[in-house]
Amino acid sequence: MIAKQKSLTVLLVAGLALAGCESISEGVGFGGVATTSGGLPEALDLGTSADAEQCRATRRIDMQLAGLGAQYDVFCGSWRRPAGIIQVYPEQSTSELETFLSGCVRGQGVTGEAVSQEELQLASSGLTCPGTSSADLFRDIAVRDQGNGLVSAGRGLPALLPVMRRGAAAIVGNEAPVELSASDVEGLPGVVALQDQEVLRRRGHKRNASFRFALAAEDFARAVSIQDGLFGGDPVRRADIALDLALNLSSQGRFAEAETLLDDARDASATLGTPWLSDKLTNYRAVHLLNKGALREALAMAQSPFSSQTTGAIAAFDSAQSGGKLTTISPRAAEFVNQRRGEEVPPLYSDSALEPGIRATILKAHRAYILASILDLRGREGAIDALNEADVRVSAAPAGSAPWLRALIGEKRALTALKNGRASAAESQLLSILADWRSREPRSLLTAQLLSSLGRAQAAAGREEQALVSYREAFDLYSSVEGSFGVSPDRAGEYLDLLVRRAGDGGNAQATLDFLNAFEDVVEPRAAAAMAQAAARLANDNAATEIRELQDAERALADAQKRLQEEAGTADPVRLAELREATDVIEQELLAAEDAARRAQPQYMQLVNKGASATDLVEAVLPGEAFVAFAATRSGGFGYAVFDGRVRPFRTDLTSGEAAKLVRRLRLTLRSRRGGTVPYAVAQAHDLFKGVFGPVHADMKSAGVETLIFSPRGSLGSMPPAALVTELPLDGGSMRSRDYSQIAFLAKDYAFISSPSAGSFVATRRTERKSAPGGLTVFGPPTPPRSTDPWINRYSQRMVEAGRPERCGRVFAGQDNLQAPLTPLAPGVASSFRRRTVDGSAFTDQAILNDPSIGDQQVLVFVTHGFFGDGFCITEPALLTSLGSEGDALLSATEILDMEISADLVFLAACDTARTGEGAQGLAALFDGAQLDGLVRSFIYAGARAVLATHWVADDKAADAITRQFFAEARGAPMHEALRNAQASLMNASDTAHPYFWAPYVVIGDATHALDARS
Repeated sequence: MIAKQKSLTVLLVAGLALAGCESISEGVGFGGVATTSGGLPEALDLGTSADAEQCRATRRIDMQLAGLGAQYDVFCGSWRRPAGIIQVYPEQSTSELETFLSGCVRGQGVTGEAVSQEELQLASSGLTCPGTSSADLFRDIAVRDQGNGLVSAGRGLPALLPVMRRGAAAIVGNEAPVELSASDVEGLPGVVALQDQEVLRRRGHKRNASFRFALAAEDFARAVSIQDGLFGGDPVRRADIALDLALNLSSQGRFAEAETLLDDARDASATLGTPWLSDKLTNYRAVHLLNKGALREALAMAQSPFSSQTTGAIAAFDSAQSGGKLTTISPRAAEFVNQRRGEEVPPLYSDSALEPGIRATILKAHRAYILASILDLRGREGAIDALNEADVRVSAAPAGSAPWLRALIGEKRALTALKNGRASAAESQLLSILADWRSREPRSLLTAQLLSSLGRAQAAAGREEQALVSYREAFDLYSSVEGSFGVSPDRAGEYLDLLVRRAGDGGNAQATLDFLNAFEDVVEPRAAAAMAQAAARLANDNAATEIRELQDAERALADAQKRLQEEAGTADPVRLAELREATDVIEQELLAAEDAARRAQPQYMQLVNKGASATDLVEAVLPGEAFVAFAATRSGGFGYAVFDGRVRPFRTDLTSGEAAKLVRRLRLTLRSRRGGTVPYAVAQAHDLFKGVFGPVHADMKSAGVETLIFSPRGSLGSMPPAALVTELPLDGGSMRSRDYSQIAFLAKDYAFISSPSAGSFVATRRTERKSAPGGLTVFGPPTPPRSTDPWINRYSQRMVEAGRPERCGRVFAGQDNLQAPLTPLAPGVASSFRRRTVDGSAFTDQAILNDPSIGDQQVLVFVTHGFFGDGFCITEPALLTSLGSEGDALLSATEILDMEISADLVFLAACDTARTGEGAQGLAALFDGAQLDGLVRSFIYAGARAVLATHWVADDKAADAITRQFFAEARGAPMHEALRNAQASLMNASDTAHPYFWAPYVVIGDATHALDARS
């Protein structure tokens, strides 16, 4: 150890790994450190950074700098990317070092302010480096040292200043510099901020999922700068990250947003002239189209030719392989090919520094795998040949290349064997693939995917107990891995099928509990995005400290579980006991953090803990009520009903595809046309009833259930359950008489309340009701957007000012339905409330956000259109307002979350919160149940007790009758009963019994109390 360098321990390592390190005594090699044959140390322990993370420097053995120089990469904590760089040259090659420090200046602090000579001296020749193109993001810090005929310099994030000073001095054999004071360290930018590239990328994905796009862009830009060695932005890498983000969004079902990013990446690749980026874009577009179900377009994309440059790189790679010249891949290149953490969904197989032949062959292997998947789904020939090509290609790549793709190809082979009736062979293959992948990423989404495929194979092989173990572990990962929204319905179906058969009618308590837990992990992507959005807002409220501590505890437990998994096979029983004890301690700390967060911010915990225990549900359901949750999957329909003190799991034959078709058919008949209404699809309404409620309806009726709290998933959220039909009429549903007053609608059996989830329902029942002192405020109708050039030009300018493209100025153009006047809420409606109206030009998004009394209103009514986004110009669910002097004429879901209201009811009256019928054009035609759910959730998590929304714009006369009676009855009866009674008055009259008139209304949240009209 160098004299007086008490904080600097020098380590000797084998290769690039830091395993098996040992201290080196003073006097060994140059400067008293372990050296290579060139006289430079191989590795250095640099102590802690200003972020209190342990840092180390590793010499790059895969590169040689000009003038016999050397480079060290500095890694801190768990960073997988260098946080800084140290270079060293002989004194005669200092010009090379000046290039390394290009742009750095003396006499300024790390924040850019001038500093005194004393401070400059303390910083050990400190320099501030703005970077070449990222000065607006953050500043680099650099240090320089000289001794023993060598000159060294370090450059990195500001928080690395203490580390850089130690490292630069040690490499040239100088004594360690005087340590910075605590105040010096605290003043460094980045000490508090998480600037680790992996953390930034994960946070960027989360911010995008919560609609905070500007903040997400900043995270990704900073991640790029760290990736590029801290010297500024790299447009190629930025476009590459945009592709990864696009695929992530597509996998969540957020297709419009993904397409926007794919288009941006296309434009960038054309400008940059980077062929491999264009080829990767083609692969990702094919996957995106596959996610959308556009198989024909996906097939055409997957069959596209590669660029000539990529084709040439593949040929060169093949030639090198055949000549035996390329048999291994360096650890650094392998990292570039596989730079992914377990919680990241999209694969990354590109970097501008990666050897072209390796990148090209992985690109081709991936495209062949995509082609095989598409051909298999379409039942076309050639799927096996494409999969074989993918296998050959990925096998030809050097060892360590793209293990994620190897795993996916192997999984595809195993599932093909399963499809051909060879379940045992599929199980054996999947066990082998899983063992290999789990050794790399024990807790990842791909691990979960492989486990669920294994469970499927084991169940087909008759090994049910083993299948349950595999599925249980998969679902644990799906629900706990960072970045996961949960399990898609189609992925969950087979596991739910196993559990529901074991649970029976709820008699098997353990199987029932397992079913309940698994079901609540099933999440529709867009609904999950809405929860993430609300959670992001709540996490920044007054409970930020408790929530941050909870998130830290969750990460610590995940790390502990990963370590336990990695060393589960150790022969050291003491070590294994230590790991288990550490995991148990952290788990107890997590429980304590959860309890603190629940007390500080119960709404946040309601969001992140979607499920509820069987005991909680049974206690929350009152006599005369039933809670029913249902999801249609590719394997059939699954749900559970809670009533009469029991939880009853059940299964139906309703698949997700059939459910979507039935809902689409019903929606076509829930509209008016010239000359009257469209004949209602009674037979389809009965089929949907049987598929959703058939197994439990009779028992609920026998138990005296009168109120049904319904929690649907997916397309079922687009169809109000009240309009389903329990029994077909004698004519089988043809309804030649067109008199629907005698139809057995489900609304005649129950009053309905909708709930986003079981956890939301339980939390709502436990939350103390707020009392809003104000009256009722009606917002709208607004002044509609115009199709005139002056209005469009004005709106285009507003969009540009907001950072959106000019073309967004025409987002409302051609929307003829927006020009038709909406019917105001009649003056006589809710006349017993203290009422005010804000409409026309006064009804703007900024006026609402700045309204000081909105948080005190008991009832908020919005008479306007609702949009669910085009993914780009309108990026999230929103309500249309008038265009004021500021704002964008849209009250977005994010803005709603910031309103902090305490209303008993938010009424989206006459809102086009659903499309007027299948085939409708324009923005409203993008609606589905999950998106309506997202808009409604925003109001609920902003503080509203309940939301009354409409699935379509009903007849003016019928809407007036419904709302008048609802507000009159809600003074003395619970809101859900008031709505049912108001609907019944139209349902029982022959001229308004068609569901078009009475069924669009649905109440969501806690509607079991009356409204208190105040003078």
